[in-house]
Amino acid sequence: MLIREILAAKENRSVVTVRPNSTLRETAGVLRRENIGAVLVIDAHGKLLGVASERDLVRAIWKLGGDLFERPVSDVMTCSVVTCTPSDDVLATLSEMNGQAIRHIPVVEAGEIQAMISIREFEHACRQLEAQAHTDELTGLANRRLFMSVLTKEVNRFRRFQTPFSVAMLDIDRFKIVNDQYGHEAGDSVLRALADLMVSKLRPYDEVGRLGGEEFAILFPNTELEDALKTCQRLLQAIRKEEVANEEASIRFTVSFGLVFSNDPTLDASTVLKQADQLLYKAKADGRDRIVISEAAHGAPAAEELESASA
Repeated sequence: MLIREILAAKENRSVVTVRPNSTLRETAGVLRRENIGAVLVIDAHGKLLGVASERDLVRAIWKLGGDLFERPVSDVMTCSVVTCTPSDDVLATLSEMNGQAIRHIPVVEAGEIQAMISIREFEHACRQLEAQAHTDELTGLANRRLFMSVLTKEVNRFRRFQTPFSVAMLDIDRFKIVNDQYGHEAGDSVLRALADLMVSKLRPYDEVGRLGGEEFAILFPNTELEDALKTCQRLLQAIRKEEVANEEASIRFTVSFGLVFSNDPTLDASTVLKQADQLLYKAKADGRDRIVISEAAHGAPAAEELESASA
C-alpha cells in the first residue's frame, strides 16, 4: 500500500497551517478549533518551516514558563521535519515515524504540501493491509494463509490439551459448467452465496476459509466427528435448496465434502488438510453431492449412508 491510497480514503485533506510569528495562544486555539494534533508552520511563500504539535506545546509549558502564550510558535516548533510523498510505502513510512517518535507527517509532492497524516491513520491503514493479507477478497472469508494459521494453532492446542477437532474440505460440483454456461460473474455469485450460507449455518467459533477457486475448508474446533458430521449434513441439505438469482435462470448447485476427525498428535496441519482433501476427491469419485468421512472413524456410516441420510 502506498501513501496515495491513504490520501484517497482521507475525507478531509485540507492542510491547517500557521505562520512562524503566530503566538502559542493562537496556535493552541487552532489545534482546539480544528480538533487536530498538529499544524504546519509555513512562511509567506508556503515553504514548510516546521511542525507544531500538542506535544510541542506541552513541552514548552514545562520548559519555558513565564509569559509563554504570547511567544511565537517558531520558538517551540519542531524544525527538523520528516516528510513523505504519495508514492512512498505505508509500512516503511510508519516504521520511520515509530523510529523517530513522530505522530504526524506532511505529504509533499513537487514541493507542494498535499496533506498531513496522523499515525492513527497509518495504523488504521496497516490494519486494513493485515486484513487484506488474510481475507479472500471475493467472499470475505479467511484465505488459505489465515486458515492454515488457525488450523496450525488448533493442532498445537490438541497436542497440549487433547481437545479433538474436525476438518472438512468442500468443493462445488461441476463449477466449470456454471462459469461456462452463465459466465464468471454468475460463478462469483455462487461462490459468495456458498460463503454466506456457511457463515450463517456454522457456529461463531468455527473457521471457514476459501482455499482457492471453488474449494473451501471448515475447521470445527473441539468437535467430535459425530457433531461435525451433523453440521455438514445440515449444510449439504441447505446448499441443495439454495438458488442464486441470475438474468437467465436461478442457479442451483451441489457440493461434495471430505470430513476428517483428527485424534493423532503426530499429524501437522498440512497433513490433516491433505487427509480431508483425499476424502473430498473420494466424494467426487463416488458421485458428488455427498459427504465422505475417514474409514478410520469407528462406527462411522459409509459414504452411501451419509448421502442418503442427508438427502
